[in-house]
Amino acid sequence: MPIKKAISFIEQNLDQQITFGEIADNAGLSPYYFARLFRSATGKTAMGYLRHRRLTEAAKILESDQSTSLIHLALDYGFDSQEAFTRAFKKCFGLPPGQYRSNGCSISAKYQLSLLHSITTNSGILPMEPNIIKKSAFHIVGISDDFGPDTDKSIPDLWEKVVGRHTEITHSKNSRAYGLCLKGSPENFTYMAAFEVDDLNNIPTGMEGLVIEEADYAVFTFTIDDKSPIGVQFSNVYQGIWGNWLPNSDYDYADTPDFELYDDRFDGSSATGEVDIWIPVTKKELSA
Repeated sequence: MPIKKAISFIEQNLDQQITFGEIADNAGLSPYYFARLFRSATGKTAMGYLRHRRLTEAAKILESDQSTSLIHLALDYGFDSQEAFTRAFKKCFGLPPGQYRSNGCSISAKYQLSLLHSITTNSGILPMEPNIIKKSAFHIVGISDDFGPDTDKSIPDLWEKVVGRHTEITHSKNSRAYGLCLKGSPENFTYMAAFEVDDLNNIPTGMEGLVIEEADYAVFTFTIDDKSPIGVQFSNVYQGIWGNWLPNSDYDYADTPDFELYDDRFDGSSATGEVDIWIPVTKKELSA
């Protein structure tokens, strides 16, 4: 399984300089596909997980060795400086490393187990077998933003902003709304909340327009209810798609934007109803 391969590679290289690209290569996936799979399966980025594991190991050393130099510990675990190590350590454990050691603190097993548990045992919920649909090129206008572990922004807030400006999009079409996952960095992803339009003329100030080219898609339909947080429901479905269906299907990810489609089956006021998730795919080539 790609995630297990990635975790194994990370664990073997906690004290080595490794890149996101190397982790993805060891998982046997393209960087974007790997980033989506890892984030969907764990709720964390691969580099964020690596940083947490390094900080956990550093904390263990602080507990057992009173003479360890903080600067050496920082450099051993991939930080450029003691200051960067101290900031990351405090953010993770609530105390700077020197105070953590002098206070005689100890990492709880619960912290470590919860981090690993979410990665190794949650396989996700697959809503249904998808329909494979060819969709013609279309235009969208909306607002995008970057999201990641170091931001306090939320996707619902982005949607509120875009919906509040919907009347400014004078050439909108069918009132179809799209939540697109665009490529970001290994630490962040770019999400765009948008509406379908006839063309990209007269884009409102502060918004952007995109042409989504024709592609084949695996289309999953699932129903959002009010019994659990919407983010949890999406996470479970994405885990099933990226971690279960796609690697076991006859298709490869096409490496273009995937998106959520919201139409009249979805009630925006209650955030419940049917949603389609469109994953761009290409048919796998038959091996000789």
